[in-house]
Amino acid sequence: MAEALRKLCLFGFAVGTPLAGQKKDPGLHQQVPKLNINIEATNRGALFTEDAKLEKLASGYETVEGPLYDGKGHLLFTDIPNQRIWLLNVKTLETTLFRDETGGANGLAFDLRGRLLMCKQREKSLARLEEDGTETVLLKPTRMGPNKKIYPVGVNDVVVDRKGRIYVTVPGAGSIYLLDSDGGNPRTVISGLKGPNGLMLSPDEKTLYVSEYKEQKLHAYEVDPKNGNASGRRLFAHVKLASDYGCDGMTVDHLGNLYCAGPHAVRVWNPKGKLLETIAVPESPTNCAFAGPGSKVLYVTGRKNVFRIRLKTKGVR
Repeated sequence: MAEALRKLCLFGFAVGTPLAGQKKDPGLHQQVPKLNINIEATNRGALFTEDAKLEKLASGYETVEGPLYDGKGHLLFTDIPNQRIWLLNVKTLETTLFRDETGGANGLAFDLRGRLLMCKQREKSLARLEEDGTETVLLKPTRMGPNKKIYPVGVNDVVVDRKGRIYVTVPGAGSIYLLDSDGGNPRTVISGLKGPNGLMLSPDEKTLYVSEYKEQKLHAYEVDPKNGNASGRRLFAHVKLASDYGCDGMTVDHLGNLYCAGPHAVRVWNPKGKLLETIAVPESPTNCAFAGPGSKVLYVTGRKNVFRIRLKTKGVR
C-alpha cells in the first residue's frame, strides 16, 4: 500500500497533525512501559526475536480495533464506541486523530487505489473514504427476522485481495459478502456461520480464513482465483478455553502462519493448523497486524490499549 499515505494527504488530512479544530489526545505515548508476559511456545526461536517483549504503546481508549498499516510509518486503528480513527506514528509513537464521527468504524482496509474501507458497526454499512473526503456506502446488508420483517445488520471486518476484490464479514447474517474491486456487485459467498468476525487471506490467496467469535472456531475455505468464490469449508482450529471473549481479528506472515487475536491471547498456527505460539496479552485482544519497516513488528489492539511485539517473521498485509 505504498500509495496509502499519499491518499490520506489527498483527503485533506495532513499526516502527523490533527484535523482542523481537533487536538492531539494528551498523555498518550509519553512512555512505553514493558510488560511482563508469559509466552507459552512450542518453538519460540522460530518466530520471536531473542529479546521479544510485549510493549504497551497506548491507553485511554474504550474498545480498540481495526489495526491497518499504511506502508509509510503509520498504523491506523479505531476506537469503536467513541467513533474515532487514530493514526499512530510507529517511530515516534505520537498519535493523531485521523477521523471523527465514524459511525462506529471497526475493521479497516485499503482498496487498490489506496482508499480507506471502513466497517461501520453503528451505521451498519461498509463505506469507502473517497479522495475528496466524502464517503460512499458500498454495502448495507440485511436479514429476515422470524416475523418476516427485514432488519439491517452490521459489518465487522474486511480484507482486500490482490485483484481488489473485497471480502466482508456480516455477523448478524452469519455470512461473508464479496464485492468487486470498484465496490459494486455485492453478493453472499459464505453463509450458515455463527457470528463470523475476523477474516484473512493466506499469502498465496488460495485460502480464506474466517473466525466465529463466540464459537471460538477458525474455518478455512478454498478460494477460486477466477471469481473469488469460497468453498470447501474445513475446521482449521478450535480454541476450547472457556471465555466471555472469542476469536477475533487475524493476520498472516510470509510463512503462511495465521495469527488470531483472542480470547486472552494472540495464537499463532502454521498453515496446517498446528498451534505454534500463544502470546499472552494483559487484556483480551481484538485484532492484530504487522507494521513498521520490514513489517516485522506485530501490533495488537486490546480492549483499551495498543501493544506490540517484535518478531523474526514478517507480515504480508
